[in-house]
Amino acid sequence: MPMRIGFIQADAAVQNAHSMLMDRADPASPLYGQHLTATAVADLFAPADEAVEAVKRWVVESGGVAADRVSLSANRQWLQFDAHVDEAELLLQAKFYSYEHIQSGVNVTACPEYHVPAALQQHIDYITPGTKLASYGFSDGVKALGLRRRENDTDGARLQRRTEQAAATATTKATTAGAPWVTGGCDEFATFECIRAQYGLPVPSSLSKVTPVSGNQLGIFETAGQHYSQDDLDIFFSYTAPEIPDGTKPELRAIDGATGPAATQDTAGAEANMDFEVAMPLVWPQKTVLFQVDDEYYENAMTSGSGKVKGIFNTFFDAIDGSYCTLNAYGQTGNCQDAACIDPVYPNPNGGGQSYQGQLMCGTFKPTNVISISYENAENSLPANYLRRQCLELMKLGLQGVTVVVAAGDNGVGGHAANGGDAHKGCLGSQHDIFAPVSLASCPYALSVGATKLQAAAAASKGTFVEVGPTDFYTGGGFSNIYPTPDWQQSAVATYLGRAKLDFGGYSGDTVQENSGTNFNKSGRAYPDVSALGSNFYMVYRGGLAKGGGTSVAAPVWAAVLTQVNEARLRANKTAVGHVQPVLYKHPEVFTDVVEGSNPGCGTIGFVATAGWDPVSGLGTPIFPKLRDLFLSLA
Repeated sequence: MPMRIGFIQADAAVQNAHSMLMDRADPASPLYGQHLTATAVADLFAPADEAVEAVKRWVVESGGVAADRVSLSANRQWLQFDAHVDEAELLLQAKFYSYEHIQSGVNVTACPEYHVPAALQQHIDYITPGTKLASYGFSDGVKALGLRRRENDTDGARLQRRTEQAAATATTKATTAGAPWVTGGCDEFATFECIRAQYGLPVPSSLSKVTPVSGNQLGIFETAGQHYSQDDLDIFFSYTAPEIPDGTKPELRAIDGATGPAATQDTAGAEANMDFEVAMPLVWPQKTVLFQVDDEYYENAMTSGSGKVKGIFNTFFDAIDGSYCTLNAYGQTGNCQDAACIDPVYPNPNGGGQSYQGQLMCGTFKPTNVISISYENAENSLPANYLRRQCLELMKLGLQGVTVVVAAGDNGVGGHAANGGDAHKGCLGSQHDIFAPVSLASCPYALSVGATKLQAAAAASKGTFVEVGPTDFYTGGGFSNIYPTPDWQQSAVATYLGRAKLDFGGYSGDTVQENSGTNFNKSGRAYPDVSALGSNFYMVYRGGLAKGGGTSVAAPVWAAVLTQVNEARLRANKTAVGHVQPVLYKHPEVFTDVVEGSNPGCGTIGFVATAGWDPVSGLGTPIFPKLRDLFLSLA
């Protein structure tokens, strides 16, 4: 039977990698911008040669396994070998059985217990097959079959979208000859003219003769049954971005049997449409990449409430980083099959025409320089170490120069569904009054993006509108219950907590604490980092005009902004910006501060916007010319 012995991920390796990232992200460091290759990053987490040799020697000498049958995995995370049952039992001083789950018919080889020499326990995290029956739902209905000496032959994803179907329809491109696209101001209908003017982004005419930088496409993550409509994109661009030719589409990088665009216009997903309708014109003539993740069986399961799948990001990380498939970190190895954090399994054992029967994709695709994600899980909906492992992957991507831009959520401090009349829905604690942060937005290696709206008052003297916190939804923001406040954020957070007049207090630590009057973890990673327009975005959805909104608009706006910054840096023979927060927090002058707004939830008004950074709008909205020039001034 195939066996694996996984090595413990040393805390020192994680700290070393973090320090290396900070050296490459700190604008004052001589190593700024000197990103690592994927191989070099994987090597940072490899066990010491001495540990590998000690464990291999034990396998050979105590189990009688020939040395030439024992090899180290490509990412140096585990030893692998095929063993006869008697060899495995001798090695581990254990008795193996085949366990059958009566309801499902699933068979798993495992042992009630096994033994590892004390001197090796510091190196070994897990051994498979082992004792972990709970992973397969074997809490009951189990029967053991003696194995004689022979070889053994989400809560669901949250989509940050808000669409309101308009009365008008735009079923064919011929309708572009009719009435104007919009009749109100930017505060009512946020078009690309509004967004470009607000943030100083380049207009299409200035880019008409520009050749996009090779390899700098903007990547956009989609899952949970969300598929864009090509017909909708064509109609939308004919109105708002005529410079984009009819039929232009993102490059599809389909992961684990995923399918790309919607089969018909009336099955289009609002989230997918909005992501690409926002991003494609803002990066043009640069292109976009669609990372569509998981087969339709699992995509549908994410929103069905069936509980068949809870994780939504691991298979994506597997596909863009082969080492992640088997990365052992925080007691988590590979994709999760525990009931608390079920990830998709491939080949899909559920059968049917929507089930992908290929092998799990590991390192199949290269990550883009910027990746936009408009999906979330509540922090409390998944095990903390499961989320820490995902956050570690964002650190690894940052070391490679990749920026992961994540929507901060649309439910204020309540995490999930704080709107809709129940002020405590989605909140934590026995009284449902403790704030509920979301992931991946709470990971310190993600650029977390909040949303704003344009104030209805007259435009400011510089020709732009004043931005405030939205009130048709409440932008997500708050403090993590898992990750501590990072160094680059501590001063901004301390200033805010000292300045803001909050009617609730905070606790400290990495677990929820139910103390009277304390609603949030004041020692946690605070988010969002930045913000952008997220209200009244006019879009085409299923052939009709619609208003979209949420941090799902704001995140791809920021992703497009950073893609344009990377275009400038790459043309200047510099590297992509990578992990940007250490630069951004040192340079508030590249932002327009947002000083009005709040994010209610959990029976409170939530946090309030103030001068400087705050957990409603972050550092503020971008001033693109200053932001671009700042990054061009760096090495």
